[in-house]
Amino acid sequence: MELAYLSILNHVIRLSSLILFLLWKATLMALQFSVRQIGGIVYHAFTLYRKRFLNVFPNKPAVVSRNIGWMLGLMPAVATSVKPDEEKENKKNLISEADILYNEHSYTKLRNLLLQYKGEENAEILWRLARATFEVAKLSSSPAEQKQLDLEAYGYVELALRIDPENFAAHKWMFILLDKKASYDGLKERISQSFAVKQHIERACELNPKDATSFHLLGYWCFSVAELPWLQRQIASTLFAKPPVSSYEEALQYFLRAEEVEPNFYSTNLLMIGKTYLRLKNREKAIVYLTGARDYAVASSKDLETKQEAAKLLNSI
Repeated sequence: MELAYLSILNHVIRLSSLILFLLWKATLMALQFSVRQIGGIVYHAFTLYRKRFLNVFPNKPAVVSRNIGWMLGLMPAVATSVKPDEEKENKKNLISEADILYNEHSYTKLRNLLLQYKGEENAEILWRLARATFEVAKLSSSPAEQKQLDLEAYGYVELALRIDPENFAAHKWMFILLDKKASYDGLKERISQSFAVKQHIERACELNPKDATSFHLLGYWCFSVAELPWLQRQIASTLFAKPPVSSYEEALQYFLRAEEVEPNFYSTNLLMIGKTYLRLKNREKAIVYLTGARDYAVASSKDLETKQEAAKLLNSI
């Protein structure tokens, strides 16, 4: 009789432990407590549970202790499974907050936030830190500080690419920051790096053909090369057997592709299409795109600069 009773008790305790386990998991999901907090609550509950059973069955502590131990043994395994999910969620929230701050043009606040995580091997955080640092550099009135921040930004994006060579955004920002870094070392270095610069933005376009900004930047590279003054072309031809070459037609192709991917995404893209059509002597189409750039809703200082340049060009036609 006593053995049957203990067998029933054993099953009751195991069923109770399963229910407590499920309640614990549900509490973690609903209240998002830390594992340590939940563990403490459950531990004290189990301790009280054990004392009551020992008071009822003072001569059978082994049965109760064994089953309580089984319940407590579940906790490390569950804690281990929950931790990666919590870390993943925290990273996701951090990146969302970073993107909001960037869209609000709160670059200094954004940089200060991401600097706390610069030691983590996370390409998504690092290229965003590079972007924020580059934007903060543009706000500085000190050329020395600008250079220091630009080189710091380059270091972040370089690390991001080492961690994740297939990250399209890291390639896009390497395009920007490699050219910026080379510009501090003179014209020869900038021309020398132009091939690598182009490769990065081409790779960004390959990795994410739905990113309009990457196609805009590739178009801008082509336009800039096509616009090289005669003297710089001569220097490039002297220094390199095969200097960088492009054309307005090629630049227009990428600007229009960007517009196809995401219409009206960027006032400067409209401006560049208008300027490229002007270089190609297509006055009618130039007016269409320059008007769009002039009338674009101003949301940043860059939009204002674009608006003013477009208005000036329209007045000159």
